[in-house]
Amino acid sequence: MLSERVERLRHEGDETLEGERFLGETLSGLDLRDLEFTDVTFFKCRFSGCRFSDTVFYRVRFEGCDFSNCSFTDSRWKDCEILDCKGLGADFRAAHWKGCALRGCLLRMANFSQTLWDQCGLKDCDLSQSTWMECKLNRWTAGGCGLTGVSFFRTPLKDIDLSRCDIDGITVSETFSELRGLTVGAHQTVGLARLLGMKVEG
Repeated sequence: MLSERVERLRHEGDETLEGERFLGETLSGLDLRDLEFTDVTFFKCRFSGCRFSDTVFYRVRFEGCDFSNCSFTDSRWKDCEILDCKGLGADFRAAHWKGCALRGCLLRMANFSQTLWDQCGLKDCDLSQSTWMECKLNRWTAGGCGLTGVSFFRTPLKDIDLSRCDIDGITVSETFSELRGLTVGAHQTVGLARLLGMKVEG
């Protein structure tokens, strides 16, 4: 079990867990801070109140897992896959992501503030009411994602294509500078016009 493996690692003064699979585990209050997971798979695991702060994930796969309300602050992710997972209210503040894919995930009300993204793709994820304040999105793509009520305060969206996403009710700063260079579809312009204080008739 994961809890036993972590306890053994701590006892041995090691911080790396490599090449293992954890299936259908339910874990509560587990302290996973400062560990490194390499080539690890989590399948249908449920994490409740677990802490992953400052944890490193390299070629890790989460599939069908639930990590709602868990803390991943200052975590590092590289070449990872998060598939069909649930992370309501999860805290990813100041996490770094590179070469990762998130698909079919429910991440409502999650906090992604001050995160850094490079070559990452999100597809068919529900990110409604999540927070993306002061983020850096480099070669970041989102397709078919629900972004209703998302805050992009001080997050530049230049060269980002959100034309296939639901962006109703997004919020930005008073200058609207975040929207410069953003690509949207014609069907989304009415909502953005209202955001900018314009009246739309017809």
